[in-house]
Amino acid sequence: MMKRVASLCAISSLLFAHNAYAQGCRILKVGGANGWLPVTYTDQQTQQPIGIANDFIRFVGQELDIPVQIDISLPWKRTLAYVQSGQLDLVSALYWTEQRNITYRYTAPYYTNEARLFVLKGNEFQFEKFEDLIGRTGMIPLGGSFGEEFDTFAKQQNLPLQLGKDKEQSIKMLIAKRVDYFIQDYVDGTLFLKQQGLLHKVVALPTPVSTTDVYFGMSRESPCTNYIPQINQIIEKAKKDGTLQGIVDGYLQ
Repeated sequence: MMKRVASLCAISSLLFAHNAYAQGCRILKVGGANGWLPVTYTDQQTQQPIGIANDFIRFVGQELDIPVQIDISLPWKRTLAYVQSGQLDLVSALYWTEQRNITYRYTAPYYTNEARLFVLKGNEFQFEKFEDLIGRTGMIPLGGSFGEEFDTFAKQQNLPLQLGKDKEQSIKMLIAKRVDYFIQDYVDGTLFLKQQGLLHKVVALPTPVSTTDVYFGMSRESPCTNYIPQINQIIEKAKKDGTLQGIVDGYLQ
């Protein structure tokens, strides 16, 4: 009898600790990239964070009845560091890598992104496999990842990849012919080139570098981490009932 009482007390203590930890999630502090069209960026008129990721995490917060506070003003690497330490609860749009999976807790994916090579029009080259990049100089975003397969290949082959702080710098380097290509998310890069009136100068090669799922990445130090099962349920339901597609279509149309 005493053993049974002790077991019940232990279970009750665990449940209380779990609930107390979840109750500590009074606000969801969110960080993310800025300038990643149409996923997460700043509205030039309102100066508020918008994009698929930010709209959807607000929806998730409403479903959980937890206020959401979004700050995408920090540099990307600092954002990731803040999520790792628990100063931020969640990063709103993140690719999966083995190393990041150790650092963060991932939700189910909610969006799929395609990365392409962007080159000068007239300087297109055949790209069907990663080996076609050997001997060419490229540029990628600082702190960027384009899937485990490409990241591993680039490291093993020691591909000459310069790091760009933003799309504008990558385009300038390409036009100056200091790099042969830059890698960017296809929709993001195309929308930015259209805004800048540069679609006649810079084009995307047809073969994707990677097709990569986009996730929410939760801090392992956050009291909100216990909500991941509920967040995954919200993601699944939003996919099925068209809520998520409606958000996506609002930015792509």
